[in-house]
Amino acid sequence: MSMVEDALAYVDEEAIAQLTMEMVDIPSPQGGEKALAEYLADRFRAAGLQTWMQEVEPDRYNVYGQLEGTGDGPTLMYCGHLDTTYGGDEEGIRDLGPGYQPKSWREGEWIYGMGTYNMKSGHASAILAVEAMARSRAKLRGNLMIAGVVGETCHTPVGRYQGARYRGCGIGARFMVNNGITADMVVIPEPTSNRISVATGGYVFMELMTRGNPAATYSRGGSTVKIKPGEDAIEKMLNAIPALKNWGEDYLSRTRYKGEQAGNVNIIAIEGGHPFRASKLPCFCRLYLEVGIMPGQLHGDIIAEVGQVIRQLREKDPAMEIELQVMQTAYAAEISPEEYVVRSISASHDLVWGERPEITWDGWYADTAPLTRAGIPAICYGPQGRASGGGTGYYPKEGEHASVHDLTKGTHVFVNAAHDICMKDRLEIRKPDVAGTIVR
Repeated sequence: MSMVEDALAYVDEEAIAQLTMEMVDIPSPQGGEKALAEYLADRFRAAGLQTWMQEVEPDRYNVYGQLEGTGDGPTLMYCGHLDTTYGGDEEGIRDLGPGYQPKSWREGEWIYGMGTYNMKSGHASAILAVEAMARSRAKLRGNLMIAGVVGETCHTPVGRYQGARYRGCGIGARFMVNNGITADMVVIPEPTSNRISVATGGYVFMELMTRGNPAATYSRGGSTVKIKPGEDAIEKMLNAIPALKNWGEDYLSRTRYKGEQAGNVNIIAIEGGHPFRASKLPCFCRLYLEVGIMPGQLHGDIIAEVGQVIRQLREKDPAMEIELQVMQTAYAAEISPEEYVVRSISASHDLVWGERPEITWDGWYADTAPLTRAGIPAICYGPQGRASGGGTGYYPKEGEHASVHDLTKGTHVFVNAAHDICMKDRLEIRKPDVAGTIVR
């Protein structure tokens, strides 16, 4: 039997289903990834992988497993994030039903539960591929790594939302590349529905604040007492929103990537006033604005444009008192479709599925950005993303889910790609003048 056939003997649908469901059943909200990291470390050791954990901040750990090669081949890393989009206990989320809770269940080929889609099932496919290679005692020229990193999802410490629960946006991946962990190429099994995404977007996240005063809301009789009119901070923000929306429409009309419309402008949240205090006007209102960018765009340009909108509002109404603060910036990144990691995953997908995958881009933020910007060509490719009701989607009504059939085939792709890449000569596929990692 070949090295690939030996490894695939350890792969079946029940194995991938069990691993996915066990990962989903370990809650791992932003800042609470430790238990899942420890679970994976135990698995990696049991499979015979070199295993270690890396403390990113107190009680938050990246976890790594490595099948060491002979030393003259490239290092391939499969890297998934441990954190889930939500914890399931957030207001508004906990009321959406069992599909939004960290508890798995299975109906036929479909596995459900928080994190199944993003991205524990795709991560499980990659984990099982690396474990299968280790259990079959594969002798690869290069190192084969599996990583689990904390804090990928786009959480931002803001206002009363402080602490590790809100520190994300690639904190684990950035810590990894800044603290001694590297590879020649990386595949991140995000839910791409078997597409190869060679570019990921970034964003600018801003807080806009209007100010008023806590004037009285009530009336008083008689003629001897006159109440001066108050300033309503929420009303001021409502007057500012149309200008922001007009700018957003203009921004989207001129934002293109690869000839397609790209970017996004969204109001993420609004809060204002003191809900505990009746009879007083709101003296503050905060609006949180996200503006998505693609490779080639600069954060500073977006900030300057929104700043110009604010100046125009002030000129029109000197009482506007609107302030702008940048809360978070996330970088975009792209690599050439000619990078070897793209060609290898494409060929491996063709071998398993009988057709070449689409090579495209996504506007979301992913850990590909800090990795690519560190000089490591990184792509997103995951077998999950197909919806049970047809098509693809992020959160159908029934919550996150994935097909165990798709996940099993994904594991086959990852085994084939690992063999292809790690048996090559490192210098052959990582030439200094390769068509190249593009970081803007």
